[in-house]
Amino acid sequence: MSERRLGCLRRSLAAIVLAVLALSAVRASLAEEAWIFANEIPCGSAPVYGLPFNRCWISNVRSFRMGSVQSWRLLYADSKSESEVGLYSIVEARGSGGLPAVAPGSSMIEWIRTADALDNVTGGGTGWAMSGAGARQPYLTFQKAGRQCLAFVRNGPGQRWLLGAAFCRDATSPIAESEAAFISDAIQVRQ
Repeated sequence: MSERRLGCLRRSLAAIVLAVLALSAVRASLAEEAWIFANEIPCGSAPVYGLPFNRCWISNVRSFRMGSVQSWRLLYADSKSESEVGLYSIVEARGSGGLPAVAPGSSMIEWIRTADALDNVTGGGTGWAMSGAGARQPYLTFQKAGRQCLAFVRNGPGQRWLLGAAFCRDATSPIAESEAAFISDAIQVRQ
């Protein structure tokens, strides 16, 4: 093989190695941009309580303008119902402000539908609607695979955290407002 071809081959190999390294860096940065719930934790150590959760996870820490944020996913499921609670909390604040508040209405529906910590229960949901407009805690109703469901969002004090919850159970009629209030009141965040 001539020196010229050998030099060309070396440059081509170097370019391929650099491309593979660049692709690996891009994949790593994209992975950091997603909520990853890979670390299962004892449910008693989670900052949320009030339901008898079966399984709980903590996410990676993600960096945002207002600070570093971590999330917890808490599940409860039996043969007739399932619930999922997601807590997003600032673990290291930067500057002023906090997590963007979620207001009742279309922004609440969109937040619940896209919250990664709730997608086990909300994924595949249909018929999303606001309910409990006059209630202390407005909530959403939806259906999923023959189950009646509700969901709500709670903004934490000082915008330090956001809590979302979704609950589905086997039923032929929508979940009553009194049951939605009971579930909302039961779920608490340790301060």
